[in-house]
Amino acid sequence: MRKRNGLVFGILLLALGFAMLTGCEMVRQTGEYIGVIGNYWEPRIGPQEVTTDAPIFRGPPVISIYPKNTPAAPLSALFYPMQVTQPTDNPIVLGRALGRIFWQTWSQAAVFPTFVYEEDATWPGLPRALAKAKSLDVDLIIRGEIPYFLSGGSRGTTSISMRLEIFEVEGGQRIWIMEHAGRMEPQPRRDYIIAHHTRRLPEEPAASIMTILACDLAMNVGQWNNNWTAYPACPW
Repeated sequence: MRKRNGLVFGILLLALGFAMLTGCEMVRQTGEYIGVIGNYWEPRIGPQEVTTDAPIFRGPPVISIYPKNTPAAPLSALFYPMQVTQPTDNPIVLGRALGRIFWQTWSQAAVFPTFVYEEDATWPGLPRALAKAKSLDVDLIIRGEIPYFLSGGSRGTTSISMRLEIFEVEGGQRIWIMEHAGRMEPQPRRDYIIAHHTRRLPEEPAASIMTILACDLAMNVGQWNNNWTAYPACPW
């Protein structure tokens, strides 16, 4: 009886260890960053049920243009909805929704002291955007583009790529170009001797991906604009 109880206890410990190893730390796999994964372990007799939140796979942002000098004081910015250039249904509505997630993330991180979102507008071209920014007395213009968007919902793969440009209003020069991409994908249930592992996708994977991509980019621009000594907390 003691041997049997010891065996059951050992199985439970192994299952718990499996749950911890599948998602409690930042890992890097095949050149991609994977966020911390939430663990859900259901104790039961027999094989254990372990569920983890699906990670967001992404590499580091690609920054091709950036300013060499930091501003003397934090600058303000005007932001337009994301321009979805991939053919899709309702690209304007989608661009506004993704743009709002981006704007909320950067506002929460306090990247700019004033961050205006022209949600009801579309990108008017640089000359008109500069005129609008001057009328609002802001220092920068941010234009975002979504060249690739694939939505798989809560059952399929969702992938987003994003390109961001930042212009200074005074001279109309482009001072930042950044590109970033991320994806979430399902995984079939995996059966092990001591446990069953299931990966769970959120109801709106696109919102989760957009939030983490925006937060990654906020690190770079926020450090430049505010001389941060500590980065804001991202939803890793």
